[in-house]
Amino acid sequence: MGTGEQFLAALSRLLRRPSRPAWAAGGVFALALAVRIAWVSCVDSPYDTIFSDMGGYVNRALHAAYGTGDAPRIFETFYSPGTHLILAAQMRLVGFVHHAPFLLLHCLWGALVAPCATLLALRIVPRLSVAVALGVVVAVWDPLLSFTGFFSSEQPDAGLLAASTWLAVRVIEGRRGAVALGVTTALAYLVRSQIALTIAGLGALWLLGTVLRRSWARPPPSTLFVTAVIVVSAVVFGASRYHALSGRWGLICDDEAMARLFADTDYGVVRARMSLREHGVEGEYFFGPPSKGQSGEHRELHFDGYLGDPEILDRARRLEVARMTAGERVSRFLSNISLLFVNNDLWPENTQLNGRRWRSMTIDASKDVLLAIVCPLALLGLVSCFRKPTAVLVVIAAHVLTALVTAGFFFGEARYRVPYDVFLLLLALEGARAWAPRVTRWLSPPSPAAAT
Repeated sequence: MGTGEQFLAALSRLLRRPSRPAWAAGGVFALALAVRIAWVSCVDSPYDTIFSDMGGYVNRALHAAYGTGDAPRIFETFYSPGTHLILAAQMRLVGFVHHAPFLLLHCLWGALVAPCATLLALRIVPRLSVAVALGVVVAVWDPLLSFTGFFSSEQPDAGLLAASTWLAVRVIEGRRGAVALGVTTALAYLVRSQIALTIAGLGALWLLGTVLRRSWARPPPSTLFVTAVIVVSAVVFGASRYHALSGRWGLICDDEAMARLFADTDYGVVRARMSLREHGVEGEYFFGPPSKGQSGEHRELHFDGYLGDPEILDRARRLEVARMTAGERVSRFLSNISLLFVNNDLWPENTQLNGRRWRSMTIDASKDVLLAIVCPLALLGLVSCFRKPTAVLVVIAAHVLTALVTAGFFFGEARYRVPYDVFLLLLALEGARAWAPRVTRWLSPPSPAAAT
């Protein structure tokens, strides 16, 4: 078949009448996109919130796209490159000064989560009405929606994680999509590298499932090889870029040492007197997670040199850890995980309330729903996954466990949980599906015949 015939065949497949689930997912996507466009138009525009982390992302993106921006080049290695490179690509595509088209592209990332959630939910509860209902919940889920108002990593991370998960489930089910899965997973790695832990866990489970001949471990090795080549290419790119910019060998960026310092110690702020004229840096710089201050840890680490110097930060961490007991380390590990859910506000959303009482009410309501309903049901969903694993449950459970383990070792904040909320909601759906009939039977009085 020639190239022209291949194109016509692909176009014919594309134009075929979509299935009902495809129409439903499209409708949910349209709703999610409309809600986000309304949000950036009437509630919070990311153009009005370019400060702190968001300012850094935008400045690095401007430099990558146009060679402009005032961010010191030395901080290029402080964060993973994915977010600012995505912003830079969008800048080159439509222009940063053209607010409307740029915001449309920005809103697409968060809107992408809802249709993926719908299609994944349909594999848990094979009823379209239930899947659509969950997709609508995701479309208006306040923590995820609120990040539409910021140029931060949460939006692209959430969209890429959701798309990667849906594609992974399709591949495990034996369908095509290895290249798309590889690209979305590679981009997700460049945005936040913790997905590497999910990949490693799923790889180990795939090997185990293949040996045990489990139904959720079906993808052929050739398909996984294509995906793996693309993801490994992203890893090599990240490591090569890091070495070229810093002269050090590492995986992708410098924030690992900083995150581990905050995770393992009571340091809440790092201050560095930087006199690096060759890098355009002069004066004192500091970094401190908002959740540290909100949880009462304000101790400061001071030194001269580069703020993200991994050797200095790791040495300070080791000195503190050497004084701690095993019990204290376990307690801090669990405390770090708890920060995903409690004891800190959803930064930077908490800086934008400006007396808007309705926003405080919606934030509090979403937190109450998450803690009182979603998390308990998600725990039941995890139990159900361990008892009777399926492709969709294994993949979303791997993501949730990644979020928990990463928070324990590298520090947690509520905003780091937000891209994973869709997986908690899906596990909660499984928990309700698996356990609601049992609860109903326990609560129902015995019939007269059974009593006799």
